[in-house]
Amino acid sequence: MNDLNILNELPDAFLDISYRDIKKVFEKPTLVHLKGNKGPALFVSILLHGNEFSGLEIMQEIFKKYKDTQGYALPRSIWLFVGNVEAAAQGLRRLNDELDFNRAWPGTPEPDAPTAKLIDEVMKRITENELFAAIDLHNNTGKNPPYGCISVVNETNKYLSSFFNHIAMVFHTPKGVSTMAFDHICPAITLECSTPGNRPGIDRAVALIDDLMHMDHFPEKPLPTHDLQLVQNNAVLKIAENVNFGFENEKGNFDLTLVENFDRHNFTRLETSEVFAHTTLTKPLIATAEDGTDVTDELVCNENGAISLRKPLMPAMITLDKRIIMQDCLCYLLEDYAS
Repeated sequence: MNDLNILNELPDAFLDISYRDIKKVFEKPTLVHLKGNKGPALFVSILLHGNEFSGLEIMQEIFKKYKDTQGYALPRSIWLFVGNVEAAAQGLRRLNDELDFNRAWPGTPEPDAPTAKLIDEVMKRITENELFAAIDLHNNTGKNPPYGCISVVNETNKYLSSFFNHIAMVFHTPKGVSTMAFDHICPAITLECSTPGNRPGIDRAVALIDDLMHMDHFPEKPLPTHDLQLVQNNAVLKIAENVNFGFENEKGNFDLTLVENFDRHNFTRLETSEVFAHTTLTKPLIATAEDGTDVTDELVCNENGAISLRKPLMPAMITLDKRIIMQDCLCYLLEDYAS
């Protein structure tokens, strides 16, 4: 049985619905195709993580702008994928018993999972014809500036990134992420729009999507180097299994205690002298390179229980939400991109 709902019109109720009420409009994951004045179509995905609701608000603003008495006078055709509606209704990133909707795209290590099969159907539908670009809208749980994530460094993706903000992250893991599925299909980017509901993040994304609705083509000359700072993932930092952890402002006895307001370090250089956690264990954190190699001993210093880095790196996507830390990671450790 196919769990994907496919529509050729957008219900009016979509324009004002809350993410927690999204199932009143879409009972299951839904792909909406709306015809515009020109092609190729733009693909936009929202709510792949149910509690990251800025994408919903961004597309509500876009569609409100172009709504008329006949429907929608869109400058460009759009495919809109509304992803994990069940998790959204519960205010969760994902349900405990399912594959993450942003780990289920082509290249996923779990291609037989129900979510991956649903995403396969989405890909078949949207790639029947050419796409202009693919935009995946997300939020960070911790404090981060708005930034883009690309998996292929080429001029179109660099322009996409620069249209959103002056900094972007190059990534190749984890596998099964939406943006990576479009590597050889069209320009593609994940827009990390800061925390859910963050107004500057929403405004930047609305402006970018609106521009893409009108563009005939991407600029053909190379992007000036000073217009964009590219950083890349050096390693993913996770808390080891069965480690009892908490933050300095919490009561309790923990195996690993992270500093209060740890997310203030997002997109700032973390020097080797900066202690960011204390532990009673030998190896409470695991650092993994993109190829899966354990690089903990190379990157993490444990000096009498004081945890710091062995070389300066830039953390990103730090969250203080324990559930998400366990489902995903503590943070990514970035360095300047080397082509």
